[in-house]
Amino acid sequence: MLCPVCNTPNRENAKFCKNCRSPLTEGASLADAQVAAVGHITQPAPFTGDASTQSSSETQQVQPLDMLQTAEQPVADAQSPLLHRQSPEILSEVDDISYAPTQILSPQEMMAYQARRWQQEREQKQKTSNTHDVMDVADAPTLLLPPDEAAASPAVVSATEQSEETSATAESLPTIIKEETTEAVDRQTPVDSNESFPVLAIGMTLAGRFEVVQVLSTAQQEHTYQVTDHQSYKYCWNCGSEENTEGDQFCINCGAELVHASYIMHEYPATQEQNKEADVLQGAIVDTFVEQGQTYMIEQPQTIISSFPTGVCLLAASASDAGDVRRSEPNEDSTLVLQLQRVHESLSTAVGVFIVADGLGGHDNGQQASRMAINTIAERLVRQVLLDPLAHEQAGESAKPMVEDGLVTLLEGAVEDANAALYHTNQRDKTDMGSTITGFMVVEDHAYILNVGDSRTYMLRDGKLYRLTNDHSLVSQMVAGGLIEPDDVYTHPQRSQIFRSLGDKLNLQVDIFKQQILPADILLSCSDGLWEMVRDPQITELLTHAPDPYSACTQLIEAANKNGGEDNVSAIVVMVH
Repeated sequence: MLCPVCNTPNRENAKFCKNCRSPLTEGASLADAQVAAVGHITQPAPFTGDASTQSSSETQQVQPLDMLQTAEQPVADAQSPLLHRQSPEILSEVDDISYAPTQILSPQEMMAYQARRWQQEREQKQKTSNTHDVMDVADAPTLLLPPDEAAASPAVVSATEQSEETSATAESLPTIIKEETTEAVDRQTPVDSNESFPVLAIGMTLAGRFEVVQVLSTAQQEHTYQVTDHQSYKYCWNCGSEENTEGDQFCINCGAELVHASYIMHEYPATQEQNKEADVLQGAIVDTFVEQGQTYMIEQPQTIISSFPTGVCLLAASASDAGDVRRSEPNEDSTLVLQLQRVHESLSTAVGVFIVADGLGGHDNGQQASRMAINTIAERLVRQVLLDPLAHEQAGESAKPMVEDGLVTLLEGAVEDANAALYHTNQRDKTDMGSTITGFMVVEDHAYILNVGDSRTYMLRDGKLYRLTNDHSLVSQMVAGGLIEPDDVYTHPQRSQIFRSLGDKLNLQVDIFKQQILPADILLSCSDGLWEMVRDPQITELLTHAPDPYSACTQLIEAANKNGGEDNVSAIVVMVH
């Protein structure tokens, strides 16, 4: 497919442009999207009663826009508020990249983050050590200095010049390691004098891509370097995707920048027995190659630091209201809050599932559709996420750890089960039930956000509100195509037309995003009856000052009714501690 921004050809499964990182529509260019959207505005398809085309005066299922379905990540646009971060040059609690509201980091931030991790580990070792020896900076597993500054050094320098340049560099380092640097620069590891296994010079490039920016350590049988990859790489350092190919500037799955990523390179002499060194590598091996008889391994270090030393604690509540305008009609929204929190040896372990389902207004049994969707999802997740670990422990067995891929597959499968249940009921009873769905599953310190339709999930962090989901609606595509302004989604006549919902067809595409959570985060899932009546600034204000999740839910619903209350209103609020 062609990128609607830069016209670069991309693979059909790409979610982001490999050249400019723009989110991609599936199977259509921007011009196609505009033509389809305009055609649907001027000639809306009448409701025929067919289960494959759902529409009503309240919410409409727009089939012709299937070609416009997007898998846009909320972190794709470099100008998005989700990417608002302070400069990584000075690391503090506020500037720590783990506080960024997404998982996508620049290579420079990645290096700075690893340096901070090394410093914390070093300080911890000093507390437990009986000696007061200072670790050499050359033993650090990463480089804090940006690659462009390090690469500015000549390829070959004398020992005196190296010392002078390193001393100058120490002046520019953040205060987090400056004190230790002053003593360490005088004890830099000298260049190995072994002529058969010389140390690579700073600025040297291997395999046409990996530039040496720092010598980390030298030994008789191994040299370790900090390197910068100047080519794109098939292995994404952010999400681990292996679908990228040579020449891609950005990951087609998550949008992370692939060029200039930082890695650790291990160099072994031609006579080295590789199996003896395999145990020392702690990160993921992303490449290996041989050049001039030497063997090289490219390692992506582990960078995860837990923000919850005593475990994650979740406070959750939900509320739902029919809304002032539809007070006499059935409330077609349903909510689900499943939570298991255990504390063993002062360590809290939290698992939670939080879902809002909005039955499509005006359809047959909209309230039954949302209830059926919620019940189907609850049954599977309770059985596999909550009960299975307890059953294993009861039998004296170790519970299988829940890995990311398995969690995503499980969550997606639960939503697909709900969709299939609605679809088969529609086919059997000749009905037209449908439902949107949004929410998230929290496991340890990550939330897995799901979305189908135009209900939304938000996150409040440090006083800023971030929308974590994308609307599968006509007006959303019109905004993306530049046909209307973002604020028009609240008032446009076609704002209730959606092109993705549960129960419409058997094959359903589910948006699932991964988001790391931090202490003091607040997560909100709500139906469109809330966000259409309560704008983002007011949502931010209410969530910020609410004393507890239930108060937040009730205040949000009251605000929606006060501002018009045109639809059913539902909210789930989860506060992270």
